[in-house]
Amino acid sequence: MRILVRLKKALINEKKRRKRGKALPLEAGEDYHGRAVFWSPRKVKEARDRQLQQGLKEEQLQHQKAEAARLRQERRQEKLQAAQKRRAARLEAQITRQEKKAREAADRASRQAARKAQQQLRQAQKTAQRGKRRCLKIATKAGSKKRAAAQPQGSSEAAGTAAGPPPSQSRHGRAIKFPAKYR
Repeated sequence: MRILVRLKKALINEKKRRKRGKALPLEAGEDYHGRAVFWSPRKVKEARDRQLQQGLKEEQLQHQKAEAARLRQERRQEKLQAAQKRRAARLEAQITRQEKKAREAADRASRQAARKAQQQLRQAQKTAQRGKRRCLKIATKAGSKKRAAAQPQGSSEAAGTAAGPPPSQSRHGRAIKFPAKYR
């Protein structure tokens, strides 16, 4: 393991130390057969110009690639932001829908409770009315029976005082017996 790390470091150092220059792109003529060639200063200048142009082209190509990569990255970021905005909008819409649903449910529940209370009130009024009617019916029946059954032969004043008022009744028709001090 240590040997591998040392070898990598040695290779990196060697690459840093050895910076060889590029060979000039000199174009050999048609009659070149592998011997030493002497180049004129004009040919060397042309070769250096070609090398410079090639370097500029490569640099321009690298800039274009970097620009394309930057644009791709920007597009990717824009897409991510748009997706995030859509996600946030969906979440907000979902929250508003839930709030609206909760409000509607609360309104529905309050209307239902009000309806139920009103219905109970009507029912209570009906039973109260029914109880009063029963009391009246029972009182009239009881009063008519008493009058028909007990007719004293004496004066009418004595009969009225002896009979007294009809007994009070509750809603359910039971007789209410008042204490003596309230009679």
